[in-house]
Order: sequence, then structure tokens, then C-alpha cells
Amino acid sequence: MPRLLLTITLLCASAAGHAQVYKWADAQGRIHYTDNKDDAGDLPVAELKMNGQPTVLPAPQAHGPTWQQRDAEFRQRLQYKLLAPNYRPRKPAAPAPAAERQT
Repeated sequence: MPRLLLTITLLCASAAGHAQVYKWADAQGRIHYTDNKDDAGDLPVAELKMNGQPTVLPAPQAHGPTWQQRDAEFRQRLQYKLLAPNYRPRKPAAPAPAAERQT
């Protein structure tokens, strides 16, 4: 009898654990997993399947420089630091307005 009770309990527990899982990304690009797709609001939601192909969410729009641009800027600053430790690159001066220029 205890063996039958254990079997029934395990079957019920496995059936309750089989729920739909949804994946969505917020505006900051963080990934969230939930069993309620209404948590995402108007954002795109992907339903995860246990034995299916992985789904790909659309990438959030970037609001700044790419990692390649940031890496290039870092390498340029590093090069200045190695060549002349006291050197600080200056920003280019803005051209004078036409009204102030006199020839």
C-alpha cells in the first residue's frame, strides 16, 4: 500500500510541474521567465517548449554605442596612456561663428 501511495503522489507531482513557460525581455534587455505571459505586457513573448527548438527573441534596440565602438575608444585611450602618461587628449574646438570671423 505505501508503494502505491508513493507512486500516485509522484505522478500527481509531475503532472502539476508540467506548465507552460514563457520568456520575454524587458526594455533594459534583461530576460524574464514566467508562467503567465500577461506579465510581459505589450513586449514580445516566446513560449518555451521542453523538447523543441530554442526560440529567439528579437533584440532590443540599442540606445548607445556598440561594444566595438566602446572597445576602440578604450584602446585609443590606453594607447595615449602608454605613450605619454601625463597626456590628456583635448576635445576639438568648435569653429567660430561666421559673424565673429573678420577678414
